[in-house]
Amino acid sequence: MLLSKFIRDIYYKNALFLSSLKIFYASKGLFFLLDGAEGARLTGHDMVGSSRFYWLRLYPLLDLALAAIFAYYSPCVTNWIAPLFGWKQGQVFNILLASPFLAGAALMSIPIILRHVGFYHKQNLQRLATAMRQLLAFGTYFLCAMGIYTVAMESDIHNSKILLVNLVGIILVIFLRYSLTRFINLHRSDAFRRQVVLVGDSAAVQTGWESLPEHWRCNFKVVGRFCDAAPHEEELQTLIEQHNVTALYVFGGLAAHHDFAPLIEQCEVQGIDVNLVLRDRLSSSLRVDMNEVGDTRMVVLSSTPEVSWALLCKGVLDRLVALCLLIASSPFWLVAAIGIKISDPKGPVFFRQKRSGLYGRVFSMWKFRSMYVDAESRLEEVKAKYGNEMNGPIFKLTNDPRIFKFGHFIRKTSIDELPQLLNVLVGDMSIVGPRPLPVYETEAFPRIEHRRRLSVKPGLTCFWQIEDRSDNSDFDNMIAKDLRYIDEWSLWLDFKLFFRTIPAVLFGKGAK
Repeated sequence: MLLSKFIRDIYYKNALFLSSLKIFYASKGLFFLLDGAEGARLTGHDMVGSSRFYWLRLYPLLDLALAAIFAYYSPCVTNWIAPLFGWKQGQVFNILLASPFLAGAALMSIPIILRHVGFYHKQNLQRLATAMRQLLAFGTYFLCAMGIYTVAMESDIHNSKILLVNLVGIILVIFLRYSLTRFINLHRSDAFRRQVVLVGDSAAVQTGWESLPEHWRCNFKVVGRFCDAAPHEEELQTLIEQHNVTALYVFGGLAAHHDFAPLIEQCEVQGIDVNLVLRDRLSSSLRVDMNEVGDTRMVVLSSTPEVSWALLCKGVLDRLVALCLLIASSPFWLVAAIGIKISDPKGPVFFRQKRSGLYGRVFSMWKFRSMYVDAESRLEEVKAKYGNEMNGPIFKLTNDPRIFKFGHFIRKTSIDELPQLLNVLVGDMSIVGPRPLPVYETEAFPRIEHRRRLSVKPGLTCFWQIEDRSDNSDFDNMIAKDLRYIDEWSLWLDFKLFFRTIPAVLFGKGAK
């Protein structure tokens, strides 16, 4: 009760400020619905231009309108179904009229949340079960927000039921809209299908076209195929004029663009879309962008996080968090320094080693020394005598004889990693990212594909350190987890990994 009263007081005392925020939030959502550039960026692999428009701008607006209509009539619907559930009918409370700013912001958040859960991302390619799962995720988000609002505003039981009916009804009307549009799309007649021509090597065309989902291919009618680089300009032009061809699909990757350049140019000059289908061997995380430098246009194939506000925020947060951790951990620095000097007084407190950073750039990584001074010179001797617990080029040994007694303690508690906060402050490392490996281990990677882990800045912690840490001997598993981080990166993922690291460090999970 005290908490809800406090929240309510803040709400009413800052009504103007909160209303401004709601208007900004709503305008941001409207901008997303109307902005084509953002939509195009989100569905760079969607090969139907008109479909991209519908799923990213028209259908979100339609969902918003349907949700608003249902929200307006939801009090009447609640009273109508009340006898079915044994509810008492109450006074009609229309939230759209009672609090237009709050209701407007809530309604505008619907397409934004749906986009967040992936409902509008390549929707013409997804299965019905996927759409249902995304709508359930949307409902979970909205249910949590409704719970917070109900507690803060101390809504009576009838108004809470109206909100619940709103949520269920909005999910149902959006699902019905999606099912109807999907049914129409799948059962359209030939008159409404796009006429297309396929070109490329015969095997590439056959394999590539049939690998696409059938419920996507039903949008098209293939009126011609050209599977060799011989001159086909006259035949293609005949097809274009007789069948009103709207698109050309080129299979075989970038090489096919060169082989079939005359046919591609022939379509381009007539305003016919040319779709270059990339080879299957390319990563599913590949992002395709267009860059213009002067009068030159470039196709950019990228599989790393693109430069964005989130990436810039990551750099700022890295330094702020590192500075805070540096100050908070200062007593441990003193303990580590004293313990190292007592254990091995002849050597330095800190250990510096050349590590591979962003794109392989070499930098000096700092740690508290946990091994004897001659540890690096004895590496080959230890390998020959005790072997290696880690397959691949990385060396791991549980009871490494080069580690002195206090060194085991600071490794177990991860105190030895604290000096790397200095590397984060100067920009060589991040808080979250694949662990930097010694240069000699990077040079010994068995496959060049492993070097993709170098395409992001290394960090203090990542999936492998949290989920397995030192008790995993599978090198390929470590690489897979690092690449998973690159493919799935977001600022929210960094937050989750950071907070998951805290219990792993406190309980010494797997550290050796």
